[in-house]
Amino acid sequence: MSIKKESKQTFSRRDFLRYTGMTAGMAVLAACAAPAAPAAAPAASSGGEAAATAAPATEKVVIEAWSQMTGLAQESTKGILDIYNEKNTMDTQVDFVYIAQTQGSQSDQKLLTAIAGGTPPALHYADRFTVPQFAQQGFFTNITDYADSAGVKGSDYYPFAWAEAGYKGGIYALPFDTDTRALWYNKDIMAEAGVDPEKPPTTLDELQTITAALTVKDANGRITRYGFNPTYDQAWLYTWGFDFQGEFQDPDTKRITFANPKNIEAMIWLKSFIDEIGVEDIDAMRSACGGGACNDANDYFWTGQTAMTCSGNWKVAQAHKYKPDTNYGVVPMPGPDGPAPYASWAGGWSWAIPKGYADAARAFDALSYLCGSEGQLKYCKDTFHIPTNVESSKDPFFREDPLHAVFMDLLPVSHTRPPIPLGSKLWDMQFTAFTDEIPHGTKTPEEALTNIDDVINKGLEEIGFFS
Repeated sequence: MSIKKESKQTFSRRDFLRYTGMTAGMAVLAACAAPAAPAAAPAASSGGEAAATAAPATEKVVIEAWSQMTGLAQESTKGILDIYNEKNTMDTQVDFVYIAQTQGSQSDQKLLTAIAGGTPPALHYADRFTVPQFAQQGFFTNITDYADSAGVKGSDYYPFAWAEAGYKGGIYALPFDTDTRALWYNKDIMAEAGVDPEKPPTTLDELQTITAALTVKDANGRITRYGFNPTYDQAWLYTWGFDFQGEFQDPDTKRITFANPKNIEAMIWLKSFIDEIGVEDIDAMRSACGGGACNDANDYFWTGQTAMTCSGNWKVAQAHKYKPDTNYGVVPMPGPDGPAPYASWAGGWSWAIPKGYADAARAFDALSYLCGSEGQLKYCKDTFHIPTNVESSKDPFFREDPLHAVFMDLLPVSHTRPPIPLGSKLWDMQFTAFTDEIPHGTKTPEEALTNIDDVINKGLEEIGFFS
């Protein structure tokens, strides 16, 4: 099949503000310079000025891959790109470029600024559930024809990951990795506190009891070690809603259903748990970890400032690197009546070609390597993520570590976030409800969740999502 290239699309400042205004938590447009998108090397000519200025055949065309990855993830991705740069036949050099992300938001202001200015990078690392939104807004390139030409197909990937990377029948990104979520606990701290390290909590009542036993306060009553923080790491609104067997999107109508009775019940329980711990201490931990201050080695779980945490399989790699001599355990999240493996949800990331990048064919070649079997295997083995490539995920490596095997077992029962064209706005609204409105009582759980449904469903109606 011939490859269909899209025409370059230019966004005005008005367009940019209109699109970013759909997303809560975005800062005002700043005058930041974005790197120019490099053009492909000029083709050879039989003579004249074009021939005199044409780049040598061996000269590398430098393109950029933008990502907010840090630590092990960044190291591994740079390694993948080094391999690609050595072996690709398109004379391409892909440079990794770190970009910061707005705290508490899934919006990428620097990317949108670059697209609006006509200077997008070749590749962008996107939280996969936001792809439909960026596709609908016109920020990502439709790569369907490139994928078809290269033999990349949906059956190569887990269905949920492939569905998140598309919009209205088109492909706008390739899935990269996935993950699941469970309860991590520090066996050494539990033993020190007189809690049996071989009997982690299996119910929410047990979780609260053990949390109190593992929590340490100073002379002023401030927490110096959290037994468990129900709003830290991967303990999101989604986690607790699924824990209570709620749902966030109607499978038939596709309407958002945050105000599902089970989700409301989950948030009522959460508020009571936060009140038990102390909302000031919950806030203090979140404030101390703002801006990525608690990432990687500084995570409260690795520093011993929290004894239990809801987190994902990527922590296996971190445990090996940062705390190889500490004893940890992993079990499914505790539920109202017992273990709740269904509380897990599968997230994950993707790579996309921003709209307007001049040489999409070159960018796709690098994209397909990153998200293909070879790229995924290196990344997921380095970081203990789970490949979205079905065959790659069958590699025995992913079950060799017993901690990681727990997360592999959770994949069949894990949920996903609603893949809608307002995904970033939805994330920002649930973030506000979960970290501010409900904990501080400015809205009841029912009010906060109903507000999310009303705003998001109205927005989806306005863009014709339900038609």
